[in-house]
Amino acid sequence: MAIDLNALRAKHEELSNSGGNSNSDFLSNFIQLQDGTNAIRILPGKDEETMFYAETKIHRVPNGDGQVKNVHCRKIHGEPCALCDLYYSLWKEPNKDEDLARQVKPRSRYYMNVVDRENGEVKILSIGVILFKKIIAAMLDEDFGDITDLESGHDFKIVKIMEGQWPKYDQSSPRPKSSEAGSKAEVAAWMDSLHDIHALVKLEEYEDVKNAAMALLPSHEGSSENPTEAEDVEDEDYLQKMKSN
Repeated sequence: MAIDLNALRAKHEELSNSGGNSNSDFLSNFIQLQDGTNAIRILPGKDEETMFYAETKIHRVPNGDGQVKNVHCRKIHGEPCALCDLYYSLWKEPNKDEDLARQVKPRSRYYMNVVDRENGEVKILSIGVILFKKIIAAMLDEDFGDITDLESGHDFKIVKIMEGQWPKYDQSSPRPKSSEAGSKAEVAAWMDSLHDIHALVKLEEYEDVKNAAMALLPSHEGSSENPTEAEDVEDEDYLQKMKSN
């Protein structure tokens, strides 16, 4: 598909200006990023109307027994979100619970179909805003352009380096040389194996989200402000939390 550069520029500006199923079979659809270099090929959408990535925001809600539940933010669908309301209420309190506020803050997640160059399988790449910004920046760079192009795109190297509890992706970049993604037979098989990444962006029921917020701090009523970006969360940790959802 032809990439809409204006749409990508708008998304890049937005990011720059802003500070499911749970069984093992489901999780096996996701690529597990290893420390060091991970070579992938980002695949285009299934047709010209389908964007190559899907976007959501996640609230990480503690359930009281040391576990965390991932709850999709309803604002990504333009709907009211009680957990966003709770987040802003927490910061307005004189004796604010900063730890809880940071935990429930909505964090951006992006899904895309990729070929894992280690085994040739089509997997879902789930990443945070930091790495996603690097991918968009590369696509807006005239030296690379549409890196998802199956005939003249670029493989992408995700370089993951852990510093404390946070992963760093500063060295991640497309491979300098463009290339065909694979043979005609390989490409056909990959495009037939695309995961429905847009179906991963769940619209949570309002009452469920409200009950989750009330269970944390029932006395809080929210604000209408828009959330800003939190620091990227560690990918394996995020995927593990999906098991309890």
